[in-house]
Amino acid sequence: MMERYKKYFARPKVTGFGPKSAFFVTLLIYFGSQLFAGILIGLYFAMQGKTTEQAVQTINNSVTSQFIFILIVEIVSLVALYLFVRYRSISLSDLGLKKPSLNNLLFALPTFAVYFAVLIVLLSVLKPLLPGLDFEQEQQIGFDSARGAALVLVFISLVILPALVEEILVRGFLYGGFRKSFNKKTAALLASFIFGIAHLQLGSGEPPLWVAAIDTFVLSIALIWLREKTGNIWAGVGVHMIKNTLAFLSIFVFGAFF
Repeated sequence: MMERYKKYFARPKVTGFGPKSAFFVTLLIYFGSQLFAGILIGLYFAMQGKTTEQAVQTINNSVTSQFIFILIVEIVSLVALYLFVRYRSISLSDLGLKKPSLNNLLFALPTFAVYFAVLIVLLSVLKPLLPGLDFEQEQQIGFDSARGAALVLVFISLVILPALVEEILVRGFLYGGFRKSFNKKTAALLASFIFGIAHLQLGSGEPPLWVAAIDTFVLSIALIWLREKTGNIWAGVGVHMIKNTLAFLSIFVFGAFF
């Protein structure tokens, strides 16, 4: 009798993924990982008897606290994606997680050069056309008190972790899901648009950072081209790290002398 009921109520397991699941799972991971990290760190400070204002002030003034927050966000993001991929029996090759080759990685430098040139030209064209946009607005990235050895944590937080996790999640999972139903151009535009919107720093109390959105949109197009060209995400990880390294050096190393 029990077997009959089990068969009656049993539902076939859903496997694979498509545009809808890719979009909503990415959205859930993006916001859920930050919420989880915020709650976890908030509980830690609450156990120490600190108020919310004191906790926020401590985080803003502590490189270690900001690093831990980012580390938790990235770990939770990868774990959540792994659980979904495993539950849906999704192949890692569908995410571009294939073994890289030296030839693949050789695409990184020329692709970065093309991306950077296109970005400069595009911003030069848009600046007179959109005088209302602040093209000099700075991105709020935190780590204002970082000095000396603490820059190692900043480098990991801003260069290594985002390049790895964002390539897996956006160019691997999100774009891979869009490619299941859309052609390459449409999938690339949609994934890149979402990636750009995520960099508007909405909710930070600052005006939307349109320059960063344009920058990351162009970057994403280049990274998706790399994924299609090489068959994996690793050249894209390399380009992403190059870009973030230059930004890190400009802000935290060279910027300290000017």
